[in-house]
Amino acid sequence: MGETVNIQSLSEQIANNNPKAFQLFFDYTYSMLYRYTSYFIEEGELCKDVISDVYLYIWQNREKLPGVRNWENYLFICARNQSLNYLKTANRYQKIRFERPDIQGLPGGATPEQDFLNEELKNILELTINALPQRCRLIFFMVREEEMTYKEVAEILSISERTVHAQMCIALKKIGMVVKEYRNAGMPAR
Repeated sequence: MGETVNIQSLSEQIANNNPKAFQLFFDYTYSMLYRYTSYFIEEGELCKDVISDVYLYIWQNREKLPGVRNWENYLFICARNQSLNYLKTANRYQKIRFERPDIQGLPGGATPEQDFLNEELKNILELTINALPQRCRLIFFMVREEEMTYKEVAEILSISERTVHAQMCIALKKIGMVVKEYRNAGMPAR
């Protein structure tokens, strides 16, 4: 997106039944919405179906759009709600994947053995994160992957910042224990 789009102006045009403004809004926000939704729904085609439902919801409720002040939060909430509705109906569980290589915090392997160990630790971390309770996992994702502040997460999920902090502490404690166990298992006996 090289050009800047005034979402507030678009929302007013959409509220006045302007399909061209809605198309521009769709083009401008689709990749962000896809990224959000893909953390709840792994399968690409199902993810696209959920996104279609989000845009249908937005179009059906277009008269309320001029009142939206934080579009990123609004889209995240819409994606979350539609995804959770889908997951509840389909009785599936979300998975969080490490999309960015730098999230691992692992040094580049100098040897094939180090590369293997780094990949193994990455897989163990993913399993640990996916074993977290659903709300804890979601909060961890929003803070670490989406780089949202505790305040933003609290507003989106309608919870207190203390709850966000507590859930992050739980997640980080569990992840820290797993990393410590992994490192201790790899240490030579003395």
